[in-house]
Amino acid sequence: MTGWERLGGLPRARLVDARLQLHHAAQPAAAVGKLLLPHQEDYGEQSFRWLASARCLAQAPVAAPIPFRAALRPSAPALLLLAADDAPDADDADNGPQTDDAVDSKDASAAGNAGRAGPRILRELPLGGRTLGEVYGWLAAQLAELLGRPLPGELERPDGLPAHPLAAGGRFDAGDAEAFAEMGRLFANADRALRAWAPTWPGASAVRCWPHHFDIATLASLTPMIPMSPMISMMEADEPSPGVVAAPEEGRTIGLGLVPGDEARPEPHFYVTPFPYPDQPELPPLPAGGTWNTAGWLGAVLEAPRFMDASQDAAAQAEAVETFLRAGAEACRRLLAG
Repeated sequence: MTGWERLGGLPRARLVDARLQLHHAAQPAAAVGKLLLPHQEDYGEQSFRWLASARCLAQAPVAAPIPFRAALRPSAPALLLLAADDAPDADDADNGPQTDDAVDSKDASAAGNAGRAGPRILRELPLGGRTLGEVYGWLAAQLAELLGRPLPGELERPDGLPAHPLAAGGRFDAGDAEAFAEMGRLFANADRALRAWAPTWPGASAVRCWPHHFDIATLASLTPMIPMSPMISMMEADEPSPGVVAAPEEGRTIGLGLVPGDEARPEPHFYVTPFPYPDQPELPPLPAGGTWNTAGWLGAVLEAPRFMDASQDAAAQAEAVETFLRAGAEACRRLLAG
């Protein structure tokens, strides 16, 4: 895997507020897809893909006189509307530098965009000092202008997000630039690592960021099923009754991804999870410091200290993640195979 951007240049506790703010900021951008893109069975119209040339999470193109994508840039944090005809689809976008095995974090942005022109920014709203209400209002006005017609409805403001003052009218605080830059490196690295793994599993889904849980993930099927966010799958889908083996047609999958932090684990972590959960499985040891989570959901976890330690160089961080994903996926495949 090439192009890993070194992590760990600041205390991880500083990432929590930046992560929460970006999680809330992703919702207006995701609402664009829900309102203006064709519905997909897996709700993929609301998802994002990492666009390396612009270092942002970008949606699929919206048809308009100038086709555009709604996007969220982690650093410097901003909501963007990008010209969709200026860059390849996110599925085909380059993942960053291909000449070095790793890059230092201070050079990551420049290296990731070396020799590449990003898409035109049609509209940009820096988030610092704004409320969510102001962001939604600005976005609705810009969308109507780009479409040349009124919007067909309102942009959705979903419930169930992590608590943060933004939800009660607070203002975005973009003051910790280092924390937001680290969040950008996290998403860039996760996208790179997951795309590097995906070709090893025929039929693995595109790497996508799902706005409700804010994880970036891919889903590999052992049998056909409708793909969805692996984190949503393992939290919301019905589990088989104890002792009952899922029929093949019910769909067996392995989800691999990065969660930048959540209520249970505030720090970033990679995961690999089988679905449906096997009954009373024998869990094998995992390399690279991986562990098994068994409370609430079953899956392999690589905690932040294993790939974000400041004492590690970029190559060591990348190797830990690559080894974990490969071994975790194989362990879950064996669990599902019985």
